[in-house]
Order: sequence, then structure tokens, then C-alpha cells
Amino acid sequence: MKTEVILLVVLLMMCSSCSHEKKSPSATTEQESKLTTYNLLIPLDTHKLLSNELEKYIPIQVSKKEVYNQGHIRGSLNIWRPEYASDITEPYGGMIPSKEKLQNLLQSLGFEKGKTLLLYDAKANVDALRFAWVLNLYGFDDFKIISGGLKNWKDKGLDISTDKVITRDKTNYQLPDYFDKSILAEYHDVIAAIRDSNTLILDTRERYEYEGSPFLNKGKVLAYKKGAFSRGSIPTAIHLNWSTLVDLKTDHEIKELKDLEFDLKKRGISKEKNIILYCHSGSRTAHTYYVLKHVLGFENVKNYDGSWIEWSYRHTLDSTVPVDRICSDKLFKEKKDSLALAVAK
Repeated sequence: MKTEVILLVVLLMMCSSCSHEKKSPSATTEQESKLTTYNLLIPLDTHKLLSNELEKYIPIQVSKKEVYNQGHIRGSLNIWRPEYASDITEPYGGMIPSKEKLQNLLQSLGFEKGKTLLLYDAKANVDALRFAWVLNLYGFDDFKIISGGLKNWKDKGLDISTDKVITRDKTNYQLPDYFDKSILAEYHDVIAAIRDSNTLILDTRERYEYEGSPFLNKGKVLAYKKGAFSRGSIPTAIHLNWSTLVDLKTDHEIKELKDLEFDLKKRGISKEKNIILYCHSGSRTAHTYYVLKHVLGFENVKNYDGSWIEWSYRHTLDSTVPVDRICSDKLFKEKKDSLALAVAK
């Protein structure tokens, strides 16, 4: 009898152990799934890659040179927006580059088959993801995004360098003969979307930009940001500040899935709708595009490349191009006067 009791206790302990072991891999898998969403790498894993297989990777900080000089991941190259912006003379800026310009940039970065770009920036990856979106347009997918960018890297205690920008030998890399129109929205698409109940237009700018309110910048009261031609928003647009989807107060990583889903649901944004994103010049939208498309699995998401810069330009030429202004002219003047008085004090 005593032997049977002992055997029973042993069996129960084994079952308990097995049950515990089954839960652990599930939790690990869930965490890994979140952290490795489409080309997303956590800093510690990136550090291991650069320590063990540096020859396979090209880290790139997408920022102004002065920001890069203040500290960057060791061995990183530095690029900034003009290097992957339009090379065609236009009355408004911020548009995508030609295939030839992008190809030349990749060659100058020393890219060749078998290598991988490691992209990051100092602003929660909003600029790194703009560059990634441009790369995707031209069928280029040999890149990884360092989750949380430079802020997260520093927070993890990983080393930072202030060495001068380095260069690499130019290659003869050729981009594929490809252009993905399915992720790009143009002016006529937005015009159609205003009248289409199955398409949502999302404005990912700051609240004051969306409302068309005056604001302070370096001690000056402005009606709209540099590059634009008037204030306001595109009619029917839903406001979704790009930073809503990222932990700007902590590690600059994209929020957890449950938080992302909550933020979108309360604004009536669902996967069943077609989505067109715009901001000031198509950069902040690239971050939102990445979250919707690659983290949450929205199928039909497009980035309006011209964004408010192009839209406001067209509006100044043709008053029939519609613009909404939540902040009325009367309220705008009152706010402007109030801000000017505050600056004067």
C-alpha cells in the first residue's frame, strides 16, 4: 500500500512538471513573435550579430549629421532625408527618389548581395521606417529594423561611438525591376477616398496640425510647418498621431498588440477598411504604415507620399481642392494673438 502511494505521488509530481514545461515555451514563442515582426530585431540580438558577423551587416543611422556625431552604434553609416528624396525638381518637396538615385545610394553604402542593412534612428524609428518604406517600393527587402532605435540601444547599456562617419567602397549593386504601387497613394487616390465609405484617411500629424491651429516653433508663431502652403487637414480624415502607437516615454518600441488594437478600435479603424495615411511629408506615416501592415496585419494600407505638402500646394492653386479647418479663422486669430503675447512676455 505504501509503495502504491509513493508511486502515485511521483506520478502527480511528473504531471505537474510536464504541465509547467508546456506553458513556458508558449510564453516564449508569444514574446518572440511580437519582437521579431517583419524584419524587427531587438537591440541585444543586433549587438550579437554585429559582434559575431559584422561583415554581413551594414548598420545605418538615419538622422541629421549633428545627431549622428553626438553618438551612434559603432560602425554605423549615416544618411539623411535628402539622400533618399526626389531628384526631380518640383514645386513641393519630400517625394520619393528615382530608382537610379536609390540604387546609387545603396551602392555608396557598400551594399551587395549577401549583406543586410540594419536601420535605426534617434526618433523612435520614424525616419528609419520612411527609408524602409522607400526601399520596399523598389522591391528591396534586405534590411532589419532595430526595435526602439538609438534610445532603446542606449537603455540596454550597449556601447555608443562618437567616431567620425565612415565610408565603404562603392559596389555595382542593381535594384530589381520592380515598383510596388499597391503601397503608394497619390493625389487622385485621396480625392476618391474622400467619397469612398470603405476607405479611411488617417492624419498622423500632431493635433495642432490636424486642427489647423497656430503653434510655437523656436520662439515664432507659425500657421503651418515649413514646406506646406496652408493650414488644415484633408476632409474626412481621422486623427491618429503616429506617436500613439509607440512608447515615446520609455524605450521607443512599438506598443504591445493589445494596446495597439485598443487605440485603433476606439477611433473606428479596422482591417476591413482600406487605409490611406498622410502626414506632413510622408515620413511619420511610414511608421504608422509599418505598424498597421506588418505588426497588425492590415492588408490594404497606402502611404500618401505627397501628404499635406502636396495637398496644400494644390489647394493654393485650385480652391476646389477641399481643405477642412477645425480651427476657424476667428479662433485661429485669437490663438495666434495669445501665443504672440506669451512670446513677448
